[in-house]
Amino acid sequence: MRKFAFLFAGSLLLAAAPALAQQTQGVSDGEVAIGTHTALTGPVAPWGIGSTNGMRLRFDEENDKGGVHGRKIKFIVEDHGYQVPRAVQAGNKLLNSDRIFLMAGALGTPMNNAVFQQQLGVGVPNLGPFTAARSMSHPHHKLKFATLSSYYDQVRAGFKYFVEKKGVKAPCVMYQDTEFGQEILEGARDQAKAMNVRIAAESGHKPTDTDFTGAIAKLREAKCDLVVMGTIVRDTIIPYATARKLGWDVPFVGTSASYENVVATAQGGVTEGFHALNGQEVLYPDDARQPAAKAFFEKYKAKFNQDAFYPAQLGYGLADMIVDALRRAGKDLTTASFLKAFESIKDRPGPLGGPPITFTADRHLGSELVFLAVVEKGRWKSVERNLKY
Repeated sequence: MRKFAFLFAGSLLLAAAPALAQQTQGVSDGEVAIGTHTALTGPVAPWGIGSTNGMRLRFDEENDKGGVHGRKIKFIVEDHGYQVPRAVQAGNKLLNSDRIFLMAGALGTPMNNAVFQQQLGVGVPNLGPFTAARSMSHPHHKLKFATLSSYYDQVRAGFKYFVEKKGVKAPCVMYQDTEFGQEILEGARDQAKAMNVRIAAESGHKPTDTDFTGAIAKLREAKCDLVVMGTIVRDTIIPYATARKLGWDVPFVGTSASYENVVATAQGGVTEGFHALNGQEVLYPDDARQPAAKAFFEKYKAKFNQDAFYPAQLGYGLADMIVDALRRAGKDLTTASFLKAFESIKDRPGPLGGPPITFTADRHLGSELVFLAVVEKGRWKSVERNLKY
């Protein structure tokens, strides 16, 4: 009798094994878990706070309607303060403790790269990270999807524009000495080589540096007539303000990392005239014409008691695209069905505008468009659209 009971129990375990094997991490009948590691504190917090608020708003909208195919979206946010060791810890928690289905909107080039080894190893997709580094979509990997043009492409297109259209002859580069900054430096060097232009000087710094007097003096002494910036928020504002305070008036141009409201509205108008390259134009509340955009700004203000600026707009758009893909994937949600659904997105406009996004099985970069904007009276004003190199 005991032998029969043992065999019967064993047969039940064997019967259950296929069902258990098919269970997708982070997915249950009533819930799907989506996570992100970002900066809610530290020098890049405006990006982390805005982007996660935007994502949460869109997910909450869908949850209020009952979820996607009956599944509520559980959104888990971990703060890394823009520090790689903390990002690794956050990623480990999200992947192994929270067992998320997707990583979405993770912030920072070195942080994403550091988490990738474990994340891709356990088969968790990485969607729309808040970094435009090429490594977010190249080399091609079935689990990596980036939405907008890369820093590298932005820098090359902007460099060409200033040389050809503005007569720049002695460009320089100021950059964070990180993986992010190195990509800006590489883009500038490659475009300079392609155009047979010599870079007059280069200056690297740590993300936490706050005194740029020496760096600006070095670039000024080199007679730079353009400064390409591999910087984000604080290390954009301070050097630019320092240069203007010293009476040095040459164009400075950053990437989408510095295309942020905090930069445009810096106290005392110290960033007036600063340029930034980007992959999607910012929308201001008083420019919103579409009902969906107006509703977004109103809901965001009511929920978070602040205006929705660029990071929040990108976060909301990313979350909207994820919701769309979850619908397309159907009720029997698996990683494979979701990836197939994401790769079916074609010429998809964002809910707030922006360039149309297209993915395929072989193309995991949604858009290659590059825009140029300038700070004018505390707001970003578009100067050129669809720059190329």
